[in-house]
Parts: sequence; structure tokens; C-alpha cells
Amino acid sequence: MITFSNDHFFEFEKPARPVKSIALIHKNMKPGGVEMLIVRMAKWLSARDYKVTLFLFSSGGPLLRQLETVKNVTIVVDEDSSDPSVNLWLVTKMLQMRLDDKFDLVYSFDPKSFLLSYLLPANKRMSGVYHPESYKKERMSSVIKTLKVIDPKFYKKLMFMNPSIKKVTEEAIGEPLNDTIFPLPLDFCPPSVNLSNFQSRRIVSIGQLAHFKTYNYYMVDIMEKLIEIDPSFTYHIYGTGQGEDTLREKIAASPSRDHIFMHGAITYEGKKNALQDTFCFVGMGVPLIEAAGCGIPAITAKINDRFGLTEGFLDQLPPYESGDSFSEHSDLFSVQSQIEKLLLNEIEYLKVSKQGRIKAHTEFESNQVMEKFIKEAEMKTAAFRLH
Repeated sequence: MITFSNDHFFEFEKPARPVKSIALIHKNMKPGGVEMLIVRMAKWLSARDYKVTLFLFSSGGPLLRQLETVKNVTIVVDEDSSDPSVNLWLVTKMLQMRLDDKFDLVYSFDPKSFLLSYLLPANKRMSGVYHPESYKKERMSSVIKTLKVIDPKFYKKLMFMNPSIKKVTEEAIGEPLNDTIFPLPLDFCPPSVNLSNFQSRRIVSIGQLAHFKTYNYYMVDIMEKLIEIDPSFTYHIYGTGQGEDTLREKIAASPSRDHIFMHGAITYEGKKNALQDTFCFVGMGVPLIEAAGCGIPAITAKINDRFGLTEGFLDQLPPYESGDSFSEHSDLFSVQSQIEKLLLNEIEYLKVSKQGRIKAHTEFESNQVMEKFIKEAEMKTAAFRLH
């Protein structure tokens, strides 16, 4: 990539020395999307003989157990039950490493861990942005101001989960940002396994139950219509959260209540069983991509949508997107109409299944994503003045 700036600098990327040692910095390893990303990254890197050091600046967490016996992974954490915002013991540990060999790469996952990354010696720093509000939150304003003082060009080191998050972050920071996309690396069913079933009438949603994730609520209304078309339709909800009680009340008051099942919390390992013999999936984010990657037609939802609208199936979204929000010029459909569309023709159903699977594997398959990540980490930006 070649870029020109108003300061008359010529910038280009050239190969740097290979990355061998990588530091990852995060708050804790309590269950969550970013935490599962860390598990996947660490295991992938370990299997390829990279040396990984994971720094946790608040506390440990249940997902830490998945990494405790992984070779080439060192965990630095003080299990402080008081859960301070920043653990001074860890800060001291980091400062003690200032005289050690530099890490080839230090990678962080939010503004606070990005700021802490500057305590470690590094040949290169990068930081991922995984939430559209990460650099908009008022409580992060002092952290971002400090980042600007330490490194006025800190924003050039950012990577983004998808283009939508990049756009929102660019507006928040007020500077043009790199187009470096680092989607979540995911593993899917092998090519010989397809979890979808055109004859089934099982619809599945997986994800945190929250008021802003409105698809669980409007699906109750849609189910009332679907069981009139075919009484064998069922809707299966996996997840827990703050919206659980309200959702249970809505289901209990619905004529479709005997067709809707709330299964509670689900483990990563349990997802495959939950998706067996599924007609279609409704939702967003990682579960949506994982369902599509196993051949299930995946209908995208968005946050805070009361009307049950969708841009369609996963393959109809812009690159690296997985629901959450609509692009500006989207054609919108009702979720109900997309479900009914799948009922009409098995050939078209199988076509949707295939296209979603191709998109999931092309954009999110772990080996491809991580290989691109390492390539980005090994590139070094150089600059010289044109006059």
C-alpha cells in the first residue's frame, strides 16, 4: 500500500523481520466474544510455534483454563478478587520487562489495553477495535487523550473487526483511519457436514439476551404466523442475559408459546448440537456466521429493530459484516418473508445454504484470517521526505 500525506512524506510498506514473539493484552478471560477470540488466536499461534504472552490487567476468568496447558503460551495475571480497573502488580511486571528483549508484536483489544501496551518493549504495536462504541465512550476520553500524548499517530495502529466499526471509530477520533480489517477467526463444520435440513421446521437463535437484541422478541410474533402455515415450526433460543425475564413473559402470553423453547446458557462445544437439523438461523454476529459456515441459511438481524427487518441472508451483506446494523443503501425485507421464501423451493434453499457457507469460509475461516494477521504484523511502514 502506498500513501501520500499533506506533509510531503512518501510512505510505503516493506517486509520486516518475521514475527516470533507476541504479547496479547486484555482485561480478563470471562466469557465473551473478544475473550474467545483470544483463545482462538493463542491456540492458532501456539500450534505454529509462535511464543505468546498473555497479560490480563484485571483478573483471570473461566476461559483462562483453555490456555493454561497450551504450549508456548505464558499467562501473566494476578488473581486479585477486588477486580481493580488496572492491576498495579501487572503494571510493575510490565515495567520490569522494559530492559528485556522486545516483543516482535504487542496486540491489544481496547483503548485501555492499547494504552498499557506502551509499557512493554515492542518492535510493532497494533490494536483491534471490536465494538463501535470503543472510542466513543465518555469514560474512555482520558485514556484516548493520554494515547494521543504518548503517540500522536496511535490511530494508525488500529485494526477493525468490520468496515462499519471502522467508520464509527473514524468519526469518533476525527482522523482518517487505515482500512485494515481483522475479522474474528472462526472454525466451521468440515465440508462433508451440513447441519441444515429443508424438511425441518426448527429455527434457532443463539446469543446474549438483551433488550437491544430485539430479534428474540419479534420472532415470538413471527412464530404466531408461521405455525398457521405449518404447525410443526419451533423456535429455539439459546442464551441468557438481562432481557430474559421480559422475553419469558412475552412468550407466555403468546399463542405460539408451546412452539418456543428457551434453553438457557450454551457452551462453545454445545453449539454444534444446538444447530443440528436446523431449517434456518436468525441473529447476528459470531453465531450467525458459525451457522452459515455449517450450511444453515442465516437471516441477519440488527440491534434495536422493532419491526423485524433484515438485509437478507449472510451472503447478501457487505464484506466482513455480520448483521448488527444496516448499511445506508440497503434493500430491506421482513424476516418473516425470508423464512417463508425458504419454504418455497428446496433448490433455492440449497443455493442460499451454499452461498452463505462460501461467504463464511472466504471471509472468516481461521487459517486465512490469522495468516493475513501475521502478514500485516510483519509489514513495516517506512517513510521519507520527498523534498
